[in-house]
Amino acid sequence: MFRLISKYVFACLLPFFFAASPAHGQKAATAATANLHVDAPLAQSLVDKTMAQHSDIGKLGIHAVPPAATDNVIIACNIRSKNGKKSSAADLEKLAAGKPVADRVEKEQIFDLMLPMTDAHGGDLDGGFVVMEVPFSKASSEQEALAIGVKVRDELQAQIPNKAALYQR
Repeated sequence: MFRLISKYVFACLLPFFFAASPAHGQKAATAATANLHVDAPLAQSLVDKTMAQHSDIGKLGIHAVPPAATDNVIIACNIRSKNGKKSSAADLEKLAAGKPVADRVEKEQIFDLMLPMTDAHGGDLDGGFVVMEVPFSKASSEQEALAIGVKVRDELQAQIPNKAALYQR
């Protein structure tokens, strides 16, 4: 009799257990993806200025590992809510290759660019790279998009005296 009652209670409670699990998992996933607080005034100023000067790009972000951090994140972006977001595994794989990449994204009608980045003297920015989007209306091929991206990246690099300057007020 006890076994029968135990099975009945278990069968009745089982749906509640599984119904509660996804909500907990979602909260854990949301907490794990919270953006890191990043204060990189020079980097943000450079992004803002560059976006104002270049109608040929649609999105611009600078990635690096900030001081006292361990993860590569967006330290400055024209979409400020992205600041502090962890860099994607795909971008980090492209960075490891050490050369600029342009991916054609038909759905969005853009070239998605990732270019390694240094300071003005070729110094390491601790995993520094820049991402940007070039609309198909501004470039007809990956090579044209990369030419725009390299020009923009080089302009940015020329204004960065060293890694520490990105985070100073």
